[in-house]
Amino acid sequence: MNDKELKQYLKQCLQQETELDKLHNKEDIKKIGNAKLEETVRLCVEIMREQELTKKLQEEPRIGFARYLSDIFRFEGVPIFGLQAITLFIMCVVIYTVAGNPSYIPAFMPLFVLAILPAMFKCQYYGMSELEAVTRASSSQIVLAKLILAGAANLVCMTYFIFFEAYLQNSFREIGKIVLYCMVPYLVCMVSMLRLIRLRRKENMQICTVIILSSCVCWGLLARTVPWLYDTSAFGIWIVAFLFFAAFFIKEIHFIITIRKEGKMYGIIT
Repeated sequence: MNDKELKQYLKQCLQQETELDKLHNKEDIKKIGNAKLEETVRLCVEIMREQELTKKLQEEPRIGFARYLSDIFRFEGVPIFGLQAITLFIMCVVIYTVAGNPSYIPAFMPLFVLAILPAMFKCQYYGMSELEAVTRASSSQIVLAKLILAGAANLVCMTYFIFFEAYLQNSFREIGKIVLYCMVPYLVCMVSMLRLIRLRRKENMQICTVIILSSCVCWGLLARTVPWLYDTSAFGIWIVAFLFFAAFFIKEIHFIITIRKEGKMYGIIT
């Protein structure tokens, strides 16, 4: 019972006491008064128990991030790593058919980001944003934990993909270019996804999906229409692009870590 309900109850009791004064039968007055007294005592006991329970919950230590990360891994690890593995398999099969042409690598990298969308936007998809916002773990902590799992899965898959491409090229001399071809499109889509989570109120998952698929198409068109972009002379352009989007990505991660320490939510409740 909250303060408002308690005030309303006491008000009703006072009104009933006024009515009791009008009664002539003293025995009836005594019986009614005893019943109301017992009910008041019972309600006071319930209020005290609720306060003790609330105090115990407030004194309960907050769960550590390492333990929380392990809990997230238990529930989200299989979907995240499973979808990444399926994506990696499809990419390796497709890139094998165009062996000798690494310019098509950027067209497939956004698919790694597409594979983590179900985990990142699960609460928005099921309409559970409000419930997530009031949990003891802030939404920023939830996003950060999922990003760590997704980043670990992406790192493993990209490393395998880079060595697979180098194997197809029969040379590791251009492995630096292959790394940039992988990282630049990936960072573009990751920054776009995080910005949508933080700033977009509705349809952020659909918009992010469109952006990722459009990015795949755009990188594929660039490979056909602007072949000089993948020459050695354009290596500096890729480095600048990598540094530019990496700075935005690091800034966003730093923002998530900062508000996690403050217990604030990341994004907008939909």
